[in-house]
Amino acid sequence: MPLGRRLRENLGLTTLFLGLLFLGGTTAVALYGTRSRSFSVGQKIDQPIYAEVAFSITDEQRTMRDRQTARAATPSHYRLDEALITQIETDLRNLYQAAQASETFEAFLERATENGWTVDEAAYGQLRSYADATRQSAFEDCIVRLGRRLEREFTRHPDAEKDRSPPSSAKTIVIHLRDASEGEAPLEVSVFDILPLSNTTGIQRAANDLVLKCGFSPALRTTVADLLSRRLSEKPLLVFDAAVTAEQMVLAAERVETVTVRYQQNEPIIPVRAEGLTFADLQLVAAHDEAYRQFLVGDAEGAKDLRERALLRRIGLVTLFVLLTVVLLGYVATYQRRVLEVWTRGLAFVLLLVGTLAAVRVIDLASPIRELMVGPPLVAASILAIAYTRRFAMGVMTVTAVILVLAVHGDAALYITVLVGVGVTAWLLDDVRTRTRLIGVGLASAAAIFVSLTGSGLFDGQALGFAVIRGVQGAATAFVASLLLQATLPLLERFLGIVTSLTLLEWRDTTRPLLQRLAREAPGTYAHSLTLGTLAEAACREIGANALLAQVGALYHDIGKLHKASYFAENQEASINRHDNLAPTMSLLIIIGHVKDGLEMAKEYKLPRVLHPFIAEHHGTTVVRYFHHIASEQQPQIASGKHDRQVPESQFRYPGPKPRSKETAVMMLCDGTESAVRSLSEPTPGRIENVVHQIITDRLYDGQFDECDITLRELHRVEESLAKSLCSYYHGRVAYPKKDKPERAAGADQPQERTAAPIAG
Repeated sequence: MPLGRRLRENLGLTTLFLGLLFLGGTTAVALYGTRSRSFSVGQKIDQPIYAEVAFSITDEQRTMRDRQTARAATPSHYRLDEALITQIETDLRNLYQAAQASETFEAFLERATENGWTVDEAAYGQLRSYADATRQSAFEDCIVRLGRRLEREFTRHPDAEKDRSPPSSAKTIVIHLRDASEGEAPLEVSVFDILPLSNTTGIQRAANDLVLKCGFSPALRTTVADLLSRRLSEKPLLVFDAAVTAEQMVLAAERVETVTVRYQQNEPIIPVRAEGLTFADLQLVAAHDEAYRQFLVGDAEGAKDLRERALLRRIGLVTLFVLLTVVLLGYVATYQRRVLEVWTRGLAFVLLLVGTLAAVRVIDLASPIRELMVGPPLVAASILAIAYTRRFAMGVMTVTAVILVLAVHGDAALYITVLVGVGVTAWLLDDVRTRTRLIGVGLASAAAIFVSLTGSGLFDGQALGFAVIRGVQGAATAFVASLLLQATLPLLERFLGIVTSLTLLEWRDTTRPLLQRLAREAPGTYAHSLTLGTLAEAACREIGANALLAQVGALYHDIGKLHKASYFAENQEASINRHDNLAPTMSLLIIIGHVKDGLEMAKEYKLPRVLHPFIAEHHGTTVVRYFHHIASEQQPQIASGKHDRQVPESQFRYPGPKPRSKETAVMMLCDGTESAVRSLSEPTPGRIENVVHQIITDRLYDGQFDECDITLRELHRVEESLAKSLCSYYHGRVAYPKKDKPERAAGADQPQERTAAPIAG
């Protein structure tokens, strides 16, 4: 038989389709984008990283440094304080005018004192001598020459450039003169030729030199020099022009060319350093990987060889993915075959795993924090553990973790961390009955991942600080993943059809409309269902099955009896049996019809699909013994006293299916044993144990457990649990002696004889 045909027969077309979909999705995600590198900021490397192809990269840091240097080297720009020069010229003219207006030196001195001028009689006499126009014009020429000279003799405030960033490193400054508007270029002056205001001695010396050079008469030199030095000491001649300086700094930075560094093939691009990798190193590696990808698609020399090597690597990766896909499908087919039997459930399963891998790949390509990659696998493991079983979640995520590490070129530390996080998460998510349980699981997985990442970092020779930071980042990711799962769990339950313990707890609430209706219209069935819920929960706990699921399933397993509640023994009055006037075949249709009716009501009331098997499978394909016996008795008898023919049991069997899970198998046993023990007139412990053993044996020999994975050891433990529980429910009562006194007669304490119920639901 051809291999393809055998695979189709054993696995089915749905399984093959899901396998191809999973393989195609994982391959597409893994091969998308550039090659990833397992590096992080601060990580130490054991050997240099070499360039596989020649490439060039813009050195942003060097370019930034050069531009910063150019900005700092830009000279500061100043403008003359024209108002100060005008003020000095005005002061000198006022000095002349005051002398001309004063008839005596004493009057002149009084006015000079008021203005802060230092004068003597010689200066007064000299100023008075400028009364004629010619002498006055000569004095005015001296004032004009002083103004001109002040445009070349500069003072500035020491803190004039305190707001400049970066500080100037230039040895000159640029001064914009008063005549610059007429085309005169700005003057560039050495910073050492500028007098600071704090240098009073230098200002006084400069004032004396200016007065001498401007031609003031000896009698006036002291007065003019004092006035000039006082004004120059109060206010600088140069004013810092921040706007022009900033503009020139920007222009200087723009003139700096971008620094480009070229690396040759097989040249080390990152050497081994004790301080670990920097963010710039990671950018360099990313640039190399992008250049490598561009080189592969080009026609340069050597590109063909690299393409062949890259193709072989991809073929090897796909080969590994094929093997892992087969392993994964085999595991799913072995432990959760129902995932592969329903294509919608299988599609959701494949999308969950491929989506997890895609999320990890996006983090790998876009985020420098590689520890974020542990988040998606934890969410996926939580969903699988909640939807199925812990073992299934751990098994699936173990294989998925291998695919994940291969896709992102990870190392053993990443694989171990994912396994540790998945293991702790799946193991603790055995029974989520409260929302805070997810927070506790998140804290536990965060602690485990912190230890794993820190330990692996130290083992790899990384610094303690780097290892701890990695651990903290991974732990924070795990905890955030638990919060994300808690926030999205209701949506996941609805979208993926997942039924969690929280959902089951909601359906266990006895105020549910369906249970309230069952209590009103079929009180006996309601009491029977409550009893079975307790029995099934205890029995499932003994064998490690889902006790909550069995308990909730027991509450709804007989809802189909609502349509004809009075035809079932637990709802009948003691003296009325509606089946007395019906043919056995008609009674059979009514009895087995409650299964079909129950499934219809389950859809009507939107019961979770996980509860439907309890309705359909709690009788399996067992025989309705009571009506089979009546039908046999109603057959004609021959002379020997035997019946003319035997009624086949197949005609009186429930339609099934047989139990397919441990929980529905336990439900079947609880239903059968409780009904049988309830019909006992004297339910002593010995008789109860015999009945329980007999019913379990009959179900076993009848093949009712052929389609579920319950073992004989588990059946024995279920038998012990049921016998113990039923003995506590139906324990024998002490018979009180009858009294002749009328006031004690017919008391509530008198025992009542149990009557056998002919119809067991």
